Formats: sequence, C-alpha cells, structure tokens
Amino acid sequence: MKMARKRLLIAIDGPSASGKSTIAKLLSRKLGYNYLDTGAMYRALAWKALQRNMKLNSEDELSQLARQSSFKFHQLGDDYRIMINGEDVSDKIRYPQVSEAASKISCFLGVRQALVKIQQEIGARGGLVAEGRDVCTTVFPEADFKFYLDASLTERAYRRYLELKESGIIASEEKVKEDIESRDKSDSQRTHSPLTRREDSIYIDTTDLTIEEVLNLTLDRIKFR
Repeated sequence: MKMARKRLLIAIDGPSASGKSTIAKLLSRKLGYNYLDTGAMYRALAWKALQRNMKLNSEDELSQLARQSSFKFHQLGDDYRIMINGEDVSDKIRYPQVSEAASKISCFLGVRQALVKIQQEIGARGGLVAEGRDVCTTVFPEADFKFYLDASLTERAYRRYLELKESGIIASEEKVKEDIESRDKSDSQRTHSPLTRREDSIYIDTTDLTIEEVLNLTLDRIKFR
C-alpha cells in the first residue's frame, strides 16, 4: 500500500523558455515548498563532462558519470543554486555550448535513469515543485498537480535572448531562435522520455500572459482542487 504524501507534489512540464522555471520558483515560494529544476541537473552533468573533455557520444561513460555524481540545490536569497559534486555551477551551465551538450547527453537511457532516480528520491515526501521536460510524464506521473506551460516559438526565443543578454552572453535573436527550435526537435523526438503533454496535465499558453497572470492561474487551480 502506497503511503500518502502529507504535502503536495507539483510537476510542471514544457519546452524551453515557456516560463517553467520562473513559475515553479514563484509557486514554491508561495507554498513554502522546495524547488527542483530537473533540466539544471542535465546541464550540470553536461558541464562536468565538458570539463573532463569526455566524448558526448559515449553513453557508458556518461551514464557512469551520472551515477557517480551528487547534486544539491540550495536557495541564496531569491536565487536558486545547483551544485554538482560540491561545486556551484549555477552560472556556468547557462551558456549555449552547455545547453547543446545537455541536449545530447539527455538522450541516453543510462543518464536519464540515474538522474530520474535521484529526482524521485527528492520528491518522495512531497512538498515539492518540480519543473522540466519529463516531470509529468516520467519522473512524477502521479503528481498531485501536473501543468504544461507553452508559448509560441517567437516569444520563447525572445525571452531566452533577453535572459542571455542580462547574463552578459552575446547571441543574436535569430541564433537563439534556431537553437530553441533545434532543442524542441531533439526533446520531442528522442527515444527515451520525449517531451510530450499528458492528457491530464493542465495546459497554459503563456505567450500573451504576464508572469503574475500565469502564477495566479496555477494557484487558482490548486486552491480549487
């Protein structure tokens, strides 16, 4: 018999720059819950692989790296940080080359199995808002609430362009759009845990909505239930 969770487990899926991270962070603060960015784990692992000059097509080596790595999330003011093997890599994993590497290694079953196991252990007791591209379908299919956030490609590319610009990373809007389109294709067509929307997920198109409007929509759904 499965033990009931005392606090809710909330999962948010969606493509790049759809607003998942922003809403998940705000929602976790509103509810007093922990926050889990599953995508950051793949980025952190990709960064580690790049630092070691590992071959990104070697599933065995990358899967072993995933099994041997430890991850920790902690909050620093309003900022959420991620550490891999004790090193804070939060600012290092947002570069385009790391994103590209993360897209490649996330296709490997061994890598996904290792990280999903860690993610499920984190969410076992509830009191968590988790976001990513497979948290509703693979990681937490039995979450108390499942949301799927989406937006037009043009809007998502513009958001990511502004995000990179604010971080001091120079990239053209067109290149950012191409990268996101490529990532969308990779995420939706990969063999293991592709990005898809569950029928029971609550769909929210954030294209023309403010952050506050999206947050209120999620909170209203949770309060109504």
